[in-house]
Amino acid sequence: MNFLSYQLQEGIGVLKFNRPDKYNAFHSELLIELSQFLKKEATNEALKVLIITGEGKAFSSGVDLKSLLDLKTVEQARKFALLLESTSELIYNFTKPTLAVINGLALGGGFGYATAADIRIMSSSAKVGYPAVKLGAILPATCTMYLKAIIGDGRSKDLLLTGRILESDEALSMGLVNYMVSPENLLTFAKEKALQIMEAPELALLYTKNTVNFTTKREIEAAKLYAADNFAFLSQTKEWQKRMAAFAHKKK
Repeated sequence: MNFLSYQLQEGIGVLKFNRPDKYNAFHSELLIELSQFLKKEATNEALKVLIITGEGKAFSSGVDLKSLLDLKTVEQARKFALLLESTSELIYNFTKPTLAVINGLALGGGFGYATAADIRIMSSSAKVGYPAVKLGAILPATCTMYLKAIIGDGRSKDLLLTGRILESDEALSMGLVNYMVSPENLLTFAKEKALQIMEAPELALLYTKNTVNFTTKREIEAAKLYAADNFAFLSQTKEWQKRMAAFAHKKK
């Protein structure tokens, strides 16, 4: 694996985004590798629960800025948006229970992928948010739907329209994450939670998850292509390009 690392032990898989020098930002290569991994491990009988986390100081800062700046046509942007969407759905519809362990910064689509998991466990020192709107962009439709399913329309709009960043205590209080744990105990707690889940029969877990996901999954099917077109349109506007260029210059 180039952009992921993975360990499987006693039924618990620990998958890490592995671009720590880039705060585990997503680019096409990472997303394709993640997609292939999820498809393969979905049928691995040795895997019972999947933990998803990040290497280094971040869970994921979201889409790599360079990937966005490299989108030169509407079709390129649409293709990238659909890759984001489809990979997110592979997490949401994964055949095993999934735990997102938010070890550090989780922004935009990065945190969106955490909301695709069944349970979110957040470090007390981590921060999360959706700053896409400040760059003139939009969140993938799948991630928007997951957010809405977790905290409702009103709170979702607050986070999406302001782009503000949340500390762990606020994320916990609004139900955006399930647990807040000290950094040193984060992975231990996640593995304990995985063991608790593994006490139930696998088919019961799968059908329970599918039942909970049913309504959101149906809404995603209706919205994702429309949202990809919106993303593609925005990517070619002068406002998008100006804000992306300004942000890239600011980061240097």
